[in-house]
Formats: sequence, C-alpha cells, structure tokens
Amino acid sequence: MIWIRNYTILKQITIIMVFLSIFLSLRWSWFTILATPEHPGAARGVLDMRGWNFENSGSIPLDGEWEFYPKAFISHEDTTSSAIHQPHYVQVPGDWRSALSKESNSSFGYGTYRLRILVDQPLNQPYTFWIQQIQASSIVEINGETAAVFGLPTEQAQTYRPRAVSYTASYTADNVKEIELLVRVANFDHPLKGGIIKSIRLGSQAAIDTERWYSIGFQLVTFIILLLHGLYAILLYVFGPRQKSFLIFFLLLVFSSLSIVSDHDSLLLLWLPLDYTWALKIKVLSYIGLSFFSLALARSFSEHVTGTRLFYSYIIVLGLYSAFLLIAPAPLIYYSIAAKVFSFLYLFPLAWFVYLIGNMFIRNQPDSVFLLLGATSIISSVVWGAFNDKIEVTNIYYPIDIIAAIIGFSAYGFKRYFRNSEENAKLNEQLRKADKLKDQFLANTSHELRTPLHAIMNIAQTVAMKEQQTMDGKSFKDMELLITISRRMSHMLDDLLDVVRLQDNLITLQKEPLLIQSVASGVIGMLQFMTNGKPVQLKIEIAESMP
Repeated sequence: MIWIRNYTILKQITIIMVFLSIFLSLRWSWFTILATPEHPGAARGVLDMRGWNFENSGSIPLDGEWEFYPKAFISHEDTTSSAIHQPHYVQVPGDWRSALSKESNSSFGYGTYRLRILVDQPLNQPYTFWIQQIQASSIVEINGETAAVFGLPTEQAQTYRPRAVSYTASYTADNVKEIELLVRVANFDHPLKGGIIKSIRLGSQAAIDTERWYSIGFQLVTFIILLLHGLYAILLYVFGPRQKSFLIFFLLLVFSSLSIVSDHDSLLLLWLPLDYTWALKIKVLSYIGLSFFSLALARSFSEHVTGTRLFYSYIIVLGLYSAFLLIAPAPLIYYSIAAKVFSFLYLFPLAWFVYLIGNMFIRNQPDSVFLLLGATSIISSVVWGAFNDKIEVTNIYYPIDIIAAIIGFSAYGFKRYFRNSEENAKLNEQLRKADKLKDQFLANTSHELRTPLHAIMNIAQTVAMKEQQTMDGKSFKDMELLITISRRMSHMLDDLLDVVRLQDNLITLQKEPLLIQSVASGVIGMLQFMTNGKPVQLKIEIAESMP
C-alpha cells in the first residue's frame, strides 16, 4: 500500500516536471530564435551604428541615454539654434519624472526626446522605427520630417489628447550619415510613469514589418482561437443541459480575448474608437476578469469545494473595485494599481486557482492532468510576462502559453461533458433494461393471475345460479358484485397484456372490411354487466344503410 502511494506521488511529480520542462524549453527556444543581436547602446544622446548592416539584420532597441528637453517642444530647426538650452540625459525606456521637475513627484508634463543615430552602410529600403508605447501622446520627427502623429501633445492638460498605441514611422535615408530622431511627448493621464516607457526599435522596413506583423498575427490567431472556443462553449451551454461550467468557460475566454487585444499592440484601439481612459479600464477589467473566472472555473470543476465564504467575500471586493474602475478617471486608476489593489485582485484568485488544480491532481480526480496543463501554462505566462515587462527579452507576442491553457481547459471540459454523456447513455440503457424487466413481470403476473381469477369467477357464477333460491337478497347481491369485480380484473389483465404486446410490437393490425353492427353488438354485450343494478341502459342505434 505504501509502495503504491509513493509510486503515485512520484508519478505526479514527474508529470509536473515534464510540463514545466516543456514550457521552459519552448520559451527558451522562442527567446533564442528571436533574440536581439549584440549592438551598441545610446550614450549622451548619440547611438553609433556605423558598420552595422541593417539590410541583413533584425531590429535593435534604441536603449540608453537620450537627450531630453523638459517643458519644451523642439524641432529640427531648434536644434541648430544657439538659443536652445542644455538638455538633460534620461534613460530610455523609463519614466521621465526625474528630469521634468525637482519640486513635483508627478509624471505629468511634456518635453522632447532627441537621439542622433550615426550610420554609414547603404540601405536599399527605408529605415523604420517601431514605437511600442509612449505615455501618452506623441509626435515623431525624423531629420526635420514629421513621420507620425498619435494623439495631440500640448502644453496644457485641457488641450492635449492622449493616444498610447503601438505604431511605426519610416524614413528614406538617401545616403545620409546621421539620423536625428525627435519625439515630442505630453502626458497628463499617468501620474507615475510618462514618456517613452517601452523600447523604440530601429531596423529596415522589412525587418520591422516582419517582426511587428508576426506579433500582431500571433495576437490575432490567439484571439480568434479563444473566440471560437468561446462560441463552442456558449452553444453547448444554450443547447445542452445548461452546465454552469460552460458559461464560466465562455466568460473566461471573453476576458482572455480582451486582455490580448487591449494590451501588447493595443489592437482594440485600432478597431474601436475608444478614448484613452476607456481603453485603460477595459485592459484592467479584462485581467481581473480573467483571473476571477479562472478561479470560478476551477471551483466548478472541483469535487471538493471549500472556502465558499471567502470566495463570496472576494466577489464583493471585486465588484466594488470594478465599479470604481468604471467611474474613476485614469490617474485614480493608476494610483490604485500603484497601491497594489490590482495586483492583489489579479494574483489572489490565480494562486487559489493553482491550489485547487493541484489539489484535484493530487486526489486523482479523473482527467485532472488536463487542468494541470492549463495551470502550468498560466503560471508560465504570468511569470514570464512579469519578467519580460521588467527586462524586455523579446518584443514579439508569445501565444503558446495561453493557447496551451485553453487547450487544457477545453480538453478537460469536453472530456467531462462526453464522460457525463456516456454515463447518461449507460443509465438510459439500464433504465430500458429495467423497463423491459417490468414489462416481463407484468406479462408473467397477468398470465399467472388469469387462471385463478377465471376459476374464482366461474365458481362464483355457479354458486349464484345454483344457490339463488336459498340465498337471501344481500348474499346474492354480494355474489353478483364478486362476479362483476372479477370480470373487471380480467379486463384489466387483458389490457396489461396488450400494453406489453404493443411495446414489443407483437400486435399487428389487420385491415379488412367488417360490419360495424356486429362489432358494436359484441362490445355492448361485454359491457352490459357493468350496468347491472344501475339506472343506466345501453342501446345500439346504427342505421341499416351504414356499411
């Protein structure tokens, strides 16, 4: 017994390690294939890329020290003027708060980033910059040419318009030796992080387009896969036996889909005319909805549910925070995120979810290995997502974790559904067999009862006929009642036998001409005894002309 238990524990640990090894290997391979080549970093506003072959290499991040001009929107003409003041040097990507003002601890403000890129290799296509995220509005100018405008950066919060999305800006160099990149930025929405907060990447147009469309393509594929699974789940819920797990799974997929298109490259903003604040609200709500419905799904799958009071308490807190998100402006939402409210509401249900899945797996709940696959995928996604957010390893969206999680949940849900359907089919077969046994019992019982019942009826009729003169009136009526009841019971037994024959298709109707008068006369004769002693008369009135 102890040996079997140790074998089971070893088997479970082995499965967990196999899953972790698979996901780590996939991540490592992804990072290795898409790794950024070694390159110089920007120093004091200059990035020396002379000797770098942009034609045959991938994109590179323009990280390092950039010139920054706080509280000033400068152009290419201004940089050649002696009136321009000395720049600050800030680390890109990163928050610009330290360079804006010594008195204020807020990231509200505006300014201009400047980077000079030295090149000397010919390029037969435009240089392209991939701006992944600038907080919260920006204008990109390359060698004096305005290349992209997203939002409206101004000096006042009342007139500026935020729009923080991923976009590209291209420039045809024409054998120039220096590329001057100016990025004018204004932020009056995020109080804790402003400016260029994600790496700007530079490469040939082909390299940037390939990387960017790979990222967008993976997001779209994942988005479509989630929606198709969600559609399948809601159809099973609507047209099936209304299992609550299918509805929860559908909502989980909806919020997962929203988290994909509202984050990363902000595809949702390209599809819908949402303003900055509502885009932020949808993004935050999608992540906490994803974690909540993951927990709800695990609870619906678990055969040993505990912590109901804690679960409903969490729902109340989540509802209050969701209401706050719907009515709060963007700065207050960012303050709540900084206060770790969002982190708690997002990570707490995920930790509980992992605990429930692990508990189901340890208890050997049927098919729980699929749930373990989903849980491992989610852990991998959360951990690597946080790591990549702090230290950007790759800029291309990684779809494998979320797809593996959905496949794991779908496999468990559908296997559970088909297993229940199979069990229902077996129960139905058992019911049919029991019903058949019941019919056989009724048939056998009817046959067994008919012989003694006919004997009783014949004896009662004989006694009534022979002893009628010696019986008093009450005894004779009782004897007639006994005969009447016996005849009724005989007809009931005949009906039971007919029912059994009908179910076994043993009664076949033979259509042939007949005289309705003779049939009706026979029926009246069979029913005549029921009217004995009652003020009821049965009459037959059938026209002679009736066929």
